[in-house]
Amino acid sequence: MWKGVQPLLGLVIIYALFAAVSGTFRSFDTFKTILTQAVILGTLAAGPTIVLIAGGLDLSIGSIFCLVAVGAGLLLNAHWPVALVVIASLAIGAASGALNGAIIIGTGIPAFIGTLGMMKAYRGLAEILGMNKDMSKFPASFQAIGGGYLIPILIMLVSFLLVWVFLSRTKLGFNCYAIGGSNEVSRLAGVPVKRYYLIYYTLGGFFAALSAIIQSARLNFTNSSWGNGMELDAIAAVIIGGTSLSGGVGGIGRTVIGVLIVTALNAGLSHLGVSSSWQRISIGAVIIFAVWLDVFQRRRELKA
Repeated sequence: MWKGVQPLLGLVIIYALFAAVSGTFRSFDTFKTILTQAVILGTLAAGPTIVLIAGGLDLSIGSIFCLVAVGAGLLLNAHWPVALVVIASLAIGAASGALNGAIIIGTGIPAFIGTLGMMKAYRGLAEILGMNKDMSKFPASFQAIGGGYLIPILIMLVSFLLVWVFLSRTKLGFNCYAIGGSNEVSRLAGVPVKRYYLIYYTLGGFFAALSAIIQSARLNFTNSSWGNGMELDAIAAVIIGGTSLSGGVGGIGRTVIGVLIVTALNAGLSHLGVSSSWQRISIGAVIIFAVWLDVFQRRRELKA
């Protein structure tokens, strides 16, 4: 119980500290900005939440994000209907995630190596497709997906709800925790581990695509340089929220807290005039602390 409360307590402390030292941080506009910034990261982090709980890892979601954004831009410039562009973009993301899963379970290579290789491959493909292409000035109906506050935040909340239902109310979600706890025990118990892994990685690609759609709609253009480092930001948010790198422990509620911690920390430091370089250093320190705390608590539980 206490372990689940720690990230929430950390979030409250961060907000309280920045509110105390920065008058501008206490404004409602700042709160709206934090929520808006959380949309892209939060939607993207929904996928790694599932994958990490299952004991997996996907380093390619930033590149999938980029590939989907470029694909959406090209299709919109080719005057495809917006609904078909959204469907095709989500399909590209899901298929990319499924390919990751297929490579990992088909070859038996570690997820770190498999998704690292695909991160490079998807990035290269996005650069080839987007080279010297003007991908901007999209239809108003597409821009509405990422415009303002209401629709993007609603999409993020629906994404969180879907992941919560998946993890807590479905057999696939229940087995996600079981597989993350012990892959071998789950296999011996008759759980189709390889098939389930394929589904988990597919969902990771799907949410990366959804995040890319929101970003493209918000900015009204896409670029083949997008997504660099976003996979690490998303994984960091999931870990900071309390989902274990070892698998079997976590949840979307924890990811929500982790996302808010990252966005609030960046926003607060920006209000204090701290450079982006020091912001990255602070996030790195928080990640190290979160992982150390998880390892420490697991060791203490084993000794108990």
